[in-house]
Amino acid sequence: MKRSFAALFLVLALSPQASHAGVTLDGDTCQQVFDNPKAENISCHTGFQLDQITRSKLQTNSFGLISDLSCSAQIKARRSEVIGKVHTGGDVHLPQQEVQCRVLSGNDPVNVRFHLAPMVRLDPAGKAVDARLGVRDVTGIPEPMATAVAEFLNGEPTLRQSLIEAANEIIPNLPKR
Repeated sequence: MKRSFAALFLVLALSPQASHAGVTLDGDTCQQVFDNPKAENISCHTGFQLDQITRSKLQTNSFGLISDLSCSAQIKARRSEVIGKVHTGGDVHLPQQEVQCRVLSGNDPVNVRFHLAPMVRLDPAGKAVDARLGVRDVTGIPEPMATAVAEFLNGEPTLRQSLIEAANEIIPNLPKR
C-alpha cells in the first residue's frame, strides 16, 4: 500500500510499516481522494491508533496520567495550494486541521480536540529533512494532561520521522510545476 497524501496532514505513516511508525491507520478515506488528480478540493477522513510501544512512551511521558490515545480528523485542503507550497520549498507550512481524539486516563475515556498545523522542511533538492507536528490548542482535558499530550505528539521522534518518510515518498509523485 502506498502512502496517502493525508500523511502530510496527520503526520502519520500510511505504509505497511505503520507498526514501525508507532501507529496504525483507522478509517482512512483519504487515499482514494488523493489518488484522484482531478480532486482540487480535498475532503476526507483519516485516523490512527497508537501501537503498544508508543502507548508505553505516552504513559511514561505523561507520568501515568494517559495510557492511550486514538485520533481522527476530517481533512480539508485545496490540492493546488498544498502542491504550490511544496514546490516553493524551504519550510512548508500545511493548512491547520482540527483533530479529535479519545484519550484514556485510567479507565476513563475523555474526548479531546486540538489543532494540528504541520511543517515540513525541504532541502534545496526538495527532500524532506525535518518536520514538526504543530499540535496546539488542546481542549477537553485539564492541565497537565493537555500539555503532556501536546508535548508528546510534538516531540515524539518516531512520529516526526514518520512525517519525514511520508513526505519523501509523496513529494516525488506530486505533479511538476
